[in-house]
Amino acid sequence: MHMSTESDLLPDVPIKEMHAGEPEYALLQALDSRDEAEVQRLVDGSPQDVARLMRARSVRACTPLMLAAMGHCSESLAARMLELCPEDAGVTARSGTGKTAADYAEMHSGGSQFALSLRALEREALEGRGIGRCPVCGEAVSARTKMHLLADRCRCGDEANTLVVRFFNNSTSAMLERLTMPHFHPLNDGKKLSKKISQSMAVLEALEGSVGSLADWHIVDLCCGKALTSTLAALRHPGVRVTAVDRLSRRKQPHFAEVGLASVEYARSDVLADDFIENIVQAIEKVGRPTAVLGMHLCGRLSERAIELFQAVPLAQCCVLSPCCLPHAKDAPPALAPLYRSNALDSEQYAAWGLHLKEALASQSGTVVDMVEVQDIMSIKNTVITAAKAASTSSMGATLGIKAVLAAPARLFVTCRFGTDALQQCSGEYLLEECEPDSGGMENLLWKHINKDLCLSRSDDGLWQVGTCTLEGGELKTRSVQFLRHPEPSRTALPHEMVGSWQKFNVKQKCWRKDGSISVSVCGPASAPPAAACVPTRPVPGEAPA
Repeated sequence: MHMSTESDLLPDVPIKEMHAGEPEYALLQALDSRDEAEVQRLVDGSPQDVARLMRARSVRACTPLMLAAMGHCSESLAARMLELCPEDAGVTARSGTGKTAADYAEMHSGGSQFALSLRALEREALEGRGIGRCPVCGEAVSARTKMHLLADRCRCGDEANTLVVRFFNNSTSAMLERLTMPHFHPLNDGKKLSKKISQSMAVLEALEGSVGSLADWHIVDLCCGKALTSTLAALRHPGVRVTAVDRLSRRKQPHFAEVGLASVEYARSDVLADDFIENIVQAIEKVGRPTAVLGMHLCGRLSERAIELFQAVPLAQCCVLSPCCLPHAKDAPPALAPLYRSNALDSEQYAAWGLHLKEALASQSGTVVDMVEVQDIMSIKNTVITAAKAASTSSMGATLGIKAVLAAPARLFVTCRFGTDALQQCSGEYLLEECEPDSGGMENLLWKHINKDLCLSRSDDGLWQVGTCTLEGGELKTRSVQFLRHPEPSRTALPHEMVGSWQKFNVKQKCWRKDGSISVSVCGPASAPPAAACVPTRPVPGEAPA
């Protein structure tokens, strides 16, 4: 695929032409023109004026100090500028290509005294703020990232979002330790991290529920942003191949290869470009695996582009979309044109857009499409559409049950914090009873509470539930009282993979009630011993163990 360069996105225009007549850019213009006398005059101005001038940035986000470090003025004048430079435009500031003044000084003059001074001051400033550097790109990284803080919230029970809680509960300590490494700084310290995790988890859980094990699949993550969904998919499913696609510069992506996550490849490309489909098809065919097309919050025509890719490529067997806003009126499908001329509410427009995309997916013969609202996505645009081609579902159907049995965790942990004593007693560790993969599939999977007569099993109507039970020879003989359940039947998803909230039975009102605090995970509470907290699943034959 074509890889764009930084110059594809940043115009090469002289500063004096870009900001002619704008006084706040006077110092940048003087440095760009290498006008030493004018630079000296401006630097000798009042401290307030100099601070304002030093904060100006060029189209490539270069500060005056960076231009000085490139040799656009004498070293003595550059040193004077360094003394006057405000902190937010000083030695830790980064240009559009991610470089600091020290980087530019080293590129221009090697080991000059000025370059050494800049680097020493930069290091001192970062250490004073408890900040380190990424070992790959040198970007400043916090010792305690937002991912760390969010994990702490979940550990203390302060996080209310079910998808976020389930992500941390189902993540092994090794996975979280890897995810918080400096190599992943573009995503583990980003804005609105809780919201992004809820979105990524909703899409991944929908995919996992549709195809089962992803170990032998190829995921194409369109408009991936900083590749959170791609990263989680690769960490959750060793063996999966992921192609993350976006227009962002490569430096804004995690350093996958350097951290040993070579299963993720970043392809910088414009999804709406004329040659995009042709190029991505070549990448898909090169990998040669069944492919899932993912699109989280694709805006406008991007959702239609994802559908076009899904329908055009035989290897594309599954598509999961969570659409965002409608396309611009001039690009809108004729059937939706009335929405742009009416006083329809945003929610009505979004619902109509979702139905349009569902119908577009279903228009290809043999495609099975499902559309749900995932209330736990932290956005009002919370529709998730899943499509699978009939050829793939029929060919996979015979093996999904067996793969689910083989991938079943040896231990599951149930948490129910609220309700009657009987409900709260459902919390605890459940051990998987022996089950042969050819003995009937998931309906024979059963986890038994380690010290209570409680079982986590699948009901006759396909619902995962927790209740009292009687076992004989490891087989379920009778069910008595059911306390907890997941309301959605599933053919392929295991209890800890279910999307949406679990329910508890309200004895007084004799009905099931949603409870977002209920969770089923492969990891125990923070107080559990490390050896018992996270247990690997049994490997599927032909697949490398995690």
